[in-house]
Amino acid sequence: MRVTDERLDADANNFTAVRLLLATSVIYTHCYFTVFGVRNADDLSGILGAPISAYAVDGFFFLSGFLVYPSLLRLRSSVRFLTARFVRLWPGLALCVLLTVLAGVFFTSAPPGDYLGGETARFILSNLTFTVASYRLTGVECGGEACVLNGSLWTLPWEVRCYAVLALLGVLGLARPAIMKWAVLPLSLIGVLVWDIPQVQELARSLAGDGAVYLIDTFDRLWAAFAVGIAAYLFRERIPLSWWALGALFLATLAAQVLGVGLHMRALLIGYAVLCLGLLTAQRRVFSAKWPDYSYGMYIYGYPIMVLIYAFWPTSSHMALTAVTMAATVPLAALSWHLVERPALDAYRRHRRAGRLAAQQT
Repeated sequence: MRVTDERLDADANNFTAVRLLLATSVIYTHCYFTVFGVRNADDLSGILGAPISAYAVDGFFFLSGFLVYPSLLRLRSSVRFLTARFVRLWPGLALCVLLTVLAGVFFTSAPPGDYLGGETARFILSNLTFTVASYRLTGVECGGEACVLNGSLWTLPWEVRCYAVLALLGVLGLARPAIMKWAVLPLSLIGVLVWDIPQVQELARSLAGDGAVYLIDTFDRLWAAFAVGIAAYLFRERIPLSWWALGALFLATLAAQVLGVGLHMRALLIGYAVLCLGLLTAQRRVFSAKWPDYSYGMYIYGYPIMVLIYAFWPTSSHMALTAVTMAATVPLAALSWHLVERPALDAYRRHRRAGRLAAQQT
């Protein structure tokens, strides 16, 4: 099967179900982290070389690049593009931040006058401005230590940075398909390969320190997944989708993990898997096209819901914690979608249509 424009129509694929699968995969790994007190591991990490949440995050960035790049082409404006992305991300996040802060009132040990300062103020301002993720509230503790209340938020500033890079390319006239194919994406590939040379990282560490290396390392991983998504869109009609090919790519990724070069193979694997799951499954039945898109809500609410549940029910079963967290997160994800996310998107679309009509009448 080949990826055609007709199959990318919202009514012709199962990408909504794929996004839900990615979001619930993140919840599963976070529950494993919480129960066993480990980081960067879960039941599958011994085989995959990384927790399933790492694959899921890469999958989100791949799908984002695959779907938002054509949005930039359609809108023909970096300002309109960034506005559309802001409308998709910020209202739902604002509700999540508000509810988290309100819930923290019942658990903080800080005096009422101090609660909204310090960590709480940073939590509100840094998360709502997408500058850097913040995870703690003033006086809210878990086991005598400051709680990480929403570890999932770390990806949102990075996603916005990818959007900003793409918008900047648009402003500079470098986002046109031909230039992306033969200049921007090849240069991105070269940058990824150069950064993966240990001597280059050591030189950067000696010159700029560990903090800068961490930032470059994270951008290297996430921009690579995002750029692979853009490349998949640009070369979509040349990509044959096959479950057999997915299996072969899976085995190649496992081999790459053994050799210590699996980071970007992971992005290729999950990107190809996203396309197969979203498009090959639709050959028989398009079952999720009409579903409400709860994936963003599942992603941003799953972590604080898990923390709250585990505080009152410190189970030793990560599978049980996963199941209960998912069940408890769905209502909040639905609330977010139906009362905030969808109305914000609808209002933005009405504004865009009104603007086009006004332009046609003048």
